[in-house]
Formats: sequence, C-alpha cells, structure tokens
Amino acid sequence: MDIVKSRNAGFAQKWFASKKWLLIFAALGVVAFGFALRTKASSINISRDALVVGVVKKGRFDVTVDGYGELKSSSTRLITSVSKATVEEVVLKPGAKVVADSVILRMSNPQIDQDLDLARQQLESEKISVQEITLTKQRELQDEDAKLLEAQSQLELIEMRQTALADLAKQRILSHIEYAEINMKVEQQRRNLKIQRERYATLQQINRAQIDIHKKMVEQKQLAYDKVQEQKDKLTVRAGREGTLQLLYVELGQSIEPGKELALVGGDKDLNALIKIPQSKSDSVRIGQQARISIGGNPVLAKVAQINPGVVDGSVTVELQPRQALPDNARPNLNVDAVIEVGSFDNALFVDRPANVVANSSANVFVVDKDGDNAARVAVAFGQESGKQIQIKSGLADGAQVVLSDVSKYAAEKSVSIVD
Repeated sequence: MDIVKSRNAGFAQKWFASKKWLLIFAALGVVAFGFALRTKASSINISRDALVVGVVKKGRFDVTVDGYGELKSSSTRLITSVSKATVEEVVLKPGAKVVADSVILRMSNPQIDQDLDLARQQLESEKISVQEITLTKQRELQDEDAKLLEAQSQLELIEMRQTALADLAKQRILSHIEYAEINMKVEQQRRNLKIQRERYATLQQINRAQIDIHKKMVEQKQLAYDKVQEQKDKLTVRAGREGTLQLLYVELGQSIEPGKELALVGGDKDLNALIKIPQSKSDSVRIGQQARISIGGNPVLAKVAQINPGVVDGSVTVELQPRQALPDNARPNLNVDAVIEVGSFDNALFVDRPANVVANSSANVFVVDKDGDNAARVAVAFGQESGKQIQIKSGLADGAQVVLSDVSKYAAEKSVSIVD
C-alpha cells in the first residue's frame, strides 16, 4: 500500500510541473502576439504624395472674415402699376442702362382709353359753355351800356334846357311852375342815371361770377381729364431716373392689377456691397471696420456700414460702403467677394488650417519630423481663423511642419511613417 501511494504522488508532481511550464509558454505567446499586433498597428505608411504639409509661421496675423454677395444701389426706384393693364411690349431687359425718360414697358387698357375720350369731350363741352356764356354776358353788358349812354345823354339835354330856361325864369318870362317842372325832370333823370349805373355795375359782377363758375367747371373737367391722361401716360413705363434696370417683374402679355410691381431701377453711382458671412463669424464684425471689395479683380477699400441681425441659411448679411471710386465695370447685381478686417495679432503663430480643424478649439494634428520620414500626433490649441489660415495658441513652434490633409482615419495612431 505504501509503495502504490509513492508512485501516484510522483506522477502527480510531474504532471503539475509540466502544466506549469505550459501556462508560462502560453502567457509568453499571448504577450508576444499582442506586441506583434501593436508593432504592426503603429507601422502605418502614408505616401508622401498623398499629404499636404503646411509650415508654421510667426509674425503679424490679421484676422479677417471672408464673404460673398453682390452690389446693390443704395437708392432704388420701385415702379408699380397704377391701374389694370396688359403688357403689350417689353422694351428693355434687366441689366440695361437707363435715363429718366427711358421706356421700359408699354401697356394698354381699353377702359382708360374710353375714359380719356369721355373726359376730353366733357372738357371741350365745358370750354364751349364758357365761351357761350361769355358772349351772352358781353351782349347783355353792351345793351346795358347803351341804356346807360342814353340816360346820360337825356340828362345832358335836360340840364342844357334847364340852363337855358333859368334866364327866362329870372326875367319872369317863364312861369315859376314851368321852371320847377324842368328842375324836377333834371333830378329824376339824375336818379335814373344813378340807378342805371348801379344796375350796370351789378350786372358786371353777376356776369363775372357766372363766368367764374363756368371756368371752375372747366378746371374740374381739366383735372378729371389730366387724371385719366396721367393713367394713360403711366401705361408707358419709364425708368424715372438714371441707372440700371435691375429687375423686371412682368412678361409680355401678362395681365396687371393695380399696385403690381413692374420693375426695379437702381443708380450706378451709389452702389454698396451686400455680403453674406457665416453666422459663426458674425460676432466679430462691427460697424466701421475696414474691408476690401473685389470687383472683377479690382480691389476697392470699404467699411462696414450695416449688419443685418437676421440669419438666413446660416448666414448674416453685412452692408459694405465703398470708400473710393468704383471701377467702370461696377453695376447693380454684380457678384463680388469681400474681406472684412476684424482684428490683428503681432508675433503670432499661424498656419494654413488643417482639415477638420475649427477656430477656437483643440485638436490633434500630425507634425512631421526634421527628416520628413515620420509624423507624430500632437495636441494643439487653435485660436481665430482668417481666410485659409488659423492662429496657434499652443502646441506648435515656429517652423513646424503640420499635415494639412484629412488623416482622420489615423486618429488612433500616435505616429505614422511617410514613404515615397
């Protein structure tokens, strides 16, 4: 029994010893396999031709905000219809240069033509009435004038007779009663002449009043006619000012209602630029800041005149007012680019903005070593953005070479190899 136990104990010791070495070898294998995988994962090769590298620079860093938009006249004229009409002819198209008398559209309205004819007839009829009553009143005055002259003549005759009979009365050749009768006739004729003069003056006033009433009727008819004529004239749509026809809201054959927008005319000498900038950058823009407008490749100095508080599709509209003469090719609705200067930093570090990096944030970027064969991932704090460049607050030094390409798929790697 003792011998059997001894053999069994020896066998167990050998078996446990061999199992121990197996576990050790297995653990070493796992460690070696993991190390191999890690070594393989860190050995990432990237073609040099697939990378865009930027160099960190140091100096004055001007912070700007880029935008795009178009030129707009600060004084525009919106032309609307004053009556119903139909577009018969489109004379000018948007973009045409115009003066005040330039014809843009011709329209028609048969009802206005009828009203104009009726108003003309009524005006002419009233003018004829004035002529008729003027002639009638002139004849009446002529008749009264003749009566007045006759009364004047009769008075003169009686007065002459009175004078002649006065000597006879003194000589008692003429009786007192006869002389008194002649004196009475003189007084009667004088009163008659006075009444005739007053009547003549009153008739003149009445005639003038009646003629004035008819003249006022002519004025009313003239105003009515002029009003319809104005409607008729406005069927021929004119620019009303010098500039450019910016927009045309109607087309040939279209029926127009009163108040309908017809055209928009803007001046060529008072153009401002309406620029759209990203909402994310609008907080740094202030009224009065300096700017540059690019008009057909020609830079024009400007300043921020107005900032629209509204946001449309993630953009804010800024109005820039030129500070110098615009080039000859400037016109309303011309597309332009602009740069607004919002600040500057002296002795700042900056670099072309790497892919997927935003302003005022921290990000990991790959920095190429001096030999140019490897790139290591570095944490960098970025500041403000200006065009294609971005400010560096910390993490990079002057002259460092930064990978600008999109290498987000290697974000888990601490380093990569750059191969030809």
